[in-house]
Amino acid sequence: MRRNLRHLNGLRYFESAARRLSFTEAAAELCVTQGAVSHQIRSLELALGRPLFERAQRQVRLLPAGERLLAELSEPFARIDEVMDQLRRGETSSRTLRLSVTPTFSSRWLIPRMPKFWARHPEVELHLNHDVSRNLRAKVQLDAAVLWYRERPRVSNLVTRLLFGLHLSPVCAPSILRDSHPLKVPSDLQHYPLLHEDSFRDWERWTHLAGIPDLDVHKGQVIDDANAVLMAAAAGHGIALGHLPLIDDDLIAGRLIRPFSLSIPASGAYWLVCSKQVSQLACWRAFSEFLLEEVHLQMSTSGATRPGVGIDGRQDLGNDATR
Repeated sequence: MRRNLRHLNGLRYFESAARRLSFTEAAAELCVTQGAVSHQIRSLELALGRPLFERAQRQVRLLPAGERLLAELSEPFARIDEVMDQLRRGETSSRTLRLSVTPTFSSRWLIPRMPKFWARHPEVELHLNHDVSRNLRAKVQLDAAVLWYRERPRVSNLVTRLLFGLHLSPVCAPSILRDSHPLKVPSDLQHYPLLHEDSFRDWERWTHLAGIPDLDVHKGQVIDDANAVLMAAAAGHGIALGHLPLIDDDLIAGRLIRPFSLSIPASGAYWLVCSKQVSQLACWRAFSEFLLEEVHLQMSTSGATRPGVGIDGRQDLGNDATR
């Protein structure tokens, strides 16, 4: 028996009172007396061996233990309430998928493909949450996530599948090219401003592989968002290391060009992650299979591969968490 679940009733009373900071309002919400709320919370405090509220004559305030407990209870209780509403209305949660994605992946790869998915599966509702935090468990609490990770995420009770990796290659707007300094060889980059994502490290790696390690790459704009870097490059503000295949549409449309074909692998890959329970839902199977089909189609068309873990072998989250 899960011994802490014996206090579910007390937790329910506590969550309502803590959310409202009022025993009176909690009693009204739960359709019980104020004395019942006070009794249940007191029993919970005795079981925990510490107070959860600081009680004054007409108000209460959460103590640190109460704040911690409320932070853990709010989301589960909200989700239970949502499922109960759906069941009451005769709906099924298996048609709704709440997905955490990074902004760059969403805007440059996922969103352009969604009309095709919805044409095939109009019954599936997709709720996107654009999150750049690194809290893996918080992301998957939504239902599922597409994560940028250096290697396969290893967290218990999660199902993971490789989506694709990225290669970095110099890209720029056609308008930035100068007749006086054409980009014929990599060393010609010295005449142009460089754009950096987070740090100078990727340009250092690329110039080393290109045989121009003496090129000074420690200058230029540093932007902490991959999508903003690509937008700056398309606007003619400099030369960036574009993420293949996320920029395929920009290359096809001519918004960006690749002056050199040389590319380096990014240190990581996109992974599909969900709980074992969500992996059994029809909406997740339809969505994940669609994404993998799109990856296969894009890679077979471009002749690219699906790089996996990073070249440096690290096991932490990539620094480029916004990708």
